[in-house]
Amino acid sequence: MEFIQRFQNRSIRFKLLIYFVIIILISIATLSAIGTTVYKRSIEDTTNKHTIQMMGQVKNNVIHYFNEMENILAYLANDDKVTAFFAAAAEANAADPGQAPLRADVGKVIGIYENRHPEIAGILMVNAADQYVSNKLDRMIRDPLTSESWYKQAASNPDEVLLISKPIGRNIKAEHNYSADQVLSFVQAIKDPATGGVLGVILLDMELSIIQTAIESVSLGKSGFVYITDAQGGIVYSPVNPIVYRINNEWLESGYTSIEKTINNRSYQIMQDRFEHIGWKIVVVFPFDEAKSFVIKWQFYTVVIVLFTVFLAVLVSWFFTNSIIKPVRKLRRIMQRVEEGELHLRFEGRSKDEIGQLGDSFNKMVQEIEQLIHMVYSEQKGKREAELKVLQEQIKPHFLYNTLDTIQWMAQDRDADDIVEIVIALTNLFRIGLSRGNEHIPLEDEIKHVESYLIIQMMRYEGKLSYQINELPYQLKKSKVLKLILQPLVENAIYHGIKMKKGKGHIRIESEARDGKLVLSVIDNGLGMKPEQLEIIRQGVIHVGNPEHKDGFGLFNVNERIRLTYGISYGIEVHSEYEAGTRVEVFLPL
Repeated sequence: MEFIQRFQNRSIRFKLLIYFVIIILISIATLSAIGTTVYKRSIEDTTNKHTIQMMGQVKNNVIHYFNEMENILAYLANDDKVTAFFAAAAEANAADPGQAPLRADVGKVIGIYENRHPEIAGILMVNAADQYVSNKLDRMIRDPLTSESWYKQAASNPDEVLLISKPIGRNIKAEHNYSADQVLSFVQAIKDPATGGVLGVILLDMELSIIQTAIESVSLGKSGFVYITDAQGGIVYSPVNPIVYRINNEWLESGYTSIEKTINNRSYQIMQDRFEHIGWKIVVVFPFDEAKSFVIKWQFYTVVIVLFTVFLAVLVSWFFTNSIIKPVRKLRRIMQRVEEGELHLRFEGRSKDEIGQLGDSFNKMVQEIEQLIHMVYSEQKGKREAELKVLQEQIKPHFLYNTLDTIQWMAQDRDADDIVEIVIALTNLFRIGLSRGNEHIPLEDEIKHVESYLIIQMMRYEGKLSYQINELPYQLKKSKVLKLILQPLVENAIYHGIKMKKGKGHIRIESEARDGKLVLSVIDNGLGMKPEQLEIIRQGVIHVGNPEHKDGFGLFNVNERIRLTYGISYGIEVHSEYEAGTRVEVFLPL
């Protein structure tokens, strides 16, 4: 309770700042937590989708090569020359001179496929009489090839193409000395069309590097890898990675396409897919921490952004609370001085919000108090008051200037440069505006008058308004012009152009002699006008009496004063482009 009471006794600025910070922190923390969760799930989903697509790509590439090898075997099995060789070999022996041309023809057929398909390491054809034909393969010892396990498997399954990934003890050597574990062997039996008996077997070795290339074409991060097992769980292909041998085949037999396991104190996700017609499996392994690294980076960046946002929010909140508290403190100081008897003081607010309305009510209250005081002494001081009123009427401008000079001196004494600047501008505004009753003033005074007005408006619209007054030509400085013709145009540019615009506005004032006339231009980069709106304004400059053209009242007044003074050859022109700005030109005699 004591803490709450102490908090309640703190300043409004402090409490507002604390409230803002708490709301901002809760909002940012909630958004960050939700964002991190969503991002984490998105990373996991994206990783899984990428992995599934990658497995499908590798699987399709491998199946493509397998189908291609099976098609080649089918073409060879149905080739007339190959069929003739096997049929003739069943009735002759290896020494028969008629066998030599057939063997040569078969060798040419084999050569065609080997040349067309670089992925083929070699093709070997063996008949039932242990006669064989090959361009790249030979047997190492004289033991019959018909006793090889791959031959027997093919002969036992004459209607199928068999894939042998790890043949044991092959009696075959190759020209470039590849070993059996560097190839995948496809075998198919050749049957006698008449009897259905097996005439021989075709063996086709496909280089395993083709599968390696297909696997290495996909990316799985720094530590992810892919390997392939056969139907018995033996490894057909794997990269050099000891993690492969730590994966238990029982995990893969569980039936789940994706499992999570810890290997060597590191979490891995293992995903698998099957080659349905051969029973092989493609297995993808990648560590979780690589995927989580993106989340960790996201969390780091989120923390940085949160800290920066909190700092920015506190800064903005400070300025915001200051904008609220500053006029309240100003009103409080005026109230304290009014309590001490300074009833002439008034609160001057820049806005019409609740604080501005409170200030207006205070001003009315002080004014009523003054009126009551005057009423009490009115009977006793009637004559003196009348004399004083006459005197005040005589010295009003002088008193106003002295008062402004006093305010300026007080502001300088307190180093309030902004107040000094606005008081000087206000003094110039009144001094030039009154001009001792003169209707015509030098052009340089008119420019100075509108510059004073711009200075005051810049103070009012902090950071939203800037201006530029081009250098006045020397020969035009003393030119007499109708006073107070630029200020209404600048006011119109601010309230109907720049105030409606997002961002900072800029006003430029130019003076020049053109075609025997003095031309004054007020240019702004405000909202501008659409063609139909511009036409209404132009008509309003001439026909302001029409309610449809009420927006041109200020421009009408300036234009009407100029025409009544100088004639219909002079006046103003309005040019505007929507979202680009407006240019108002004043034409006066030189």
